[in-house]
Amino acid sequence: MNRILKASAVLVSAAGAGAMLYALHVIHLHNGSIGSRVAENLIRIVNSGAEPLDQKRTNSKIEENRKEHKVATGLMNSEVETFYKDEMKVFKVRPEEEMSERSVFYLHGGGYINQPSLFHWLFVDRMVQDTGMAFIVPIYPKTPEYTFKDAYQAVSDLYLDLIEDHPEGLALMGDSAGGGLALGLSQWLRSNGHPLPKLLVLISPWLDITVDNPEVNVYDALDPMLDVSSLKDVGRAWSGDADPLDYRLSPMYGDLTGLPKIGLFAGTREICLPDARKFASLLKEAHAEHVYYEYPWMNHIFPLYPIKEGHAARQQIVKLLDEME
Repeated sequence: MNRILKASAVLVSAAGAGAMLYALHVIHLHNGSIGSRVAENLIRIVNSGAEPLDQKRTNSKIEENRKEHKVATGLMNSEVETFYKDEMKVFKVRPEEEMSERSVFYLHGGGYINQPSLFHWLFVDRMVQDTGMAFIVPIYPKTPEYTFKDAYQAVSDLYLDLIEDHPEGLALMGDSAGGGLALGLSQWLRSNGHPLPKLLVLISPWLDITVDNPEVNVYDALDPMLDVSSLKDVGRAWSGDADPLDYRLSPMYGDLTGLPKIGLFAGTREICLPDARKFASLLKEAHAEHVYYEYPWMNHIFPLYPIKEGHAARQQIVKLLDEME
């Protein structure tokens, strides 16, 4: 309950009391739980008027991302430790008491341009409490100052260090942009003969950096968080001068054979849905072991939110982690 109150307080402070009243008056618009309906409308209001990635925003994001990322004191019930891998700050979130031998390497979302949000940390905290596993969360390099090449170098170096200390193996998890990065990292590891994670969990992953799936336009108006134009701007910055169909940018088009089991989550009111469905079909064609969970009426990265459907998805993730071989 404390997590829900904290999350609600942030949303209300960001959107204002008027936003809450507005959201409560439009909850009849779709058939998700009341919590999901309120969340969707608050997110839509908070994200209204998204700015293009012009020079002003570029400078602002560079300045913002150069600041040391910190987790608010008292936010989580889990123990929080930090260390550095070269110049990259890394958080290790673990249970206070007995801990599982397994750990999770978690790549947060944020469109490759934003640092972890409150909801990322509340999600990590909940997962640590529910699984007894430590979650290792790197604050990897972000665009517009850096490109995917910098991020891959940083996260692959960290992963290879971690795997030496975790002979029992790691699970790899990511949401949104972090989901795309997690899948691409797994393909890179396999291609270079390195140990693979035991499990891949992808939450609303960004699978094609170009966002060129024609079906995406149908969901552009439905998604309260993302919009196609902004994703394309950020995607170009993240790609640098590389081919956007490079598997490290658009991992859906990479080799899908020889990967660990994949748990894939998506909602039906998000821009990432068409590519999630396409990816699930490609996995089936490749005879790749996977489970696809599609939730009606849910928004982007809904498993992170303190709503009924988010709780159900989190329990499915816990089950995947518990069953990890």
